[in-house]
Amino acid sequence: MQDCVSVNDQSAVGEVRRRAAALAAPLALDETAAGRLALAVTECATNILKHAGSGHVLLRIVGGSGGAAGVEAIAVDKGPGMENVQASMRDGYSTGTSPGTGLGSLQRNTTGLEVYSRPGLGTVLRFECWADPARALPPAAVTVGAVCIAKPGQNVPGDDWAVAGDDERLVAIVADGLGHGPHAATASRLACATVTGHAARAPAEHAVAIHTALRATRGAAAAVAALAPPRGAGVFCGIGNIAACVFVDGVARSLPSHNGTLGHQMRKAQEFDFAFPRGSVLVMHSDGVGTHWDLARYPGLAGRHPALVAAVIHRDFRRGTDDATVVALRHAGASTR
Repeated sequence: MQDCVSVNDQSAVGEVRRRAAALAAPLALDETAAGRLALAVTECATNILKHAGSGHVLLRIVGGSGGAAGVEAIAVDKGPGMENVQASMRDGYSTGTSPGTGLGSLQRNTTGLEVYSRPGLGTVLRFECWADPARALPPAAVTVGAVCIAKPGQNVPGDDWAVAGDDERLVAIVADGLGHGPHAATASRLACATVTGHAARAPAEHAVAIHTALRATRGAAAAVAALAPPRGAGVFCGIGNIAACVFVDGVARSLPSHNGTLGHQMRKAQEFDFAFPRGSVLVMHSDGVGTHWDLARYPGLAGRHPALVAAVIHRDFRRGTDDATVVALRHAGASTR
């Protein structure tokens, strides 16, 4: 589950720090690691206020090697953006009256810091904090990023998502429980568990299994993609209002979902093959996010960590009246072998 903290005034800086500490408490970070996390999220929230006036910080637990766990933080704003991100990483560089140590400090105290910023389009940055950075998640053939946020006024999102598998074959699901709140969450979580518990199934087989598993729930829309990085190929099957699009060499291809509600009505589960070569990006999202987005509007974004892709699409196209989930997967070509 992802914790979304709004940053609108100075009190939010402390709130972000407290929420990050609470999220990390079960991880038993040592004093040094806890201090690095507190410093990093404080810097993020402070920068949002200073440069954009408002924004959000998204926090969640991520898994690493050998059962290790860390905290992922994504800072999102719609401020003026940066003219030169690389220059902003250097200590002493500042566009204001500060000493210019913010992004440099983040780079030294976190793992995997990435920033995407364009003048007039705002800024999104992501990093991880680990008790032992050597146990962070190693490079994988497919990197994954996601934003999953509840409808305003709800305590739990009615959407869910999950991935399972390895460099040879990875399966991903996005599920949207009918309605909102805990009952919708029950349906979407069960849909995800049905997939991750039997990851070797084909996407259409997953759809049928989810349909059966959700009969006692209010039902859900769901889409499943199975990716085979060594072959540069994927297979997709969707039922209901989950949108999907794959980007290969800058060309977008939409992947259709059939009408229906898993658990209640499904006429057919049809699979669609698609190319997924190195460098390509697959995006799947619930209907809490509008469909009129285009990665071509964001130069260079498709080559960044998928969490930045998901966060930018969520920031700019969420409807604000529904649960909203975006999952992005990028064929990075790396290998854990």
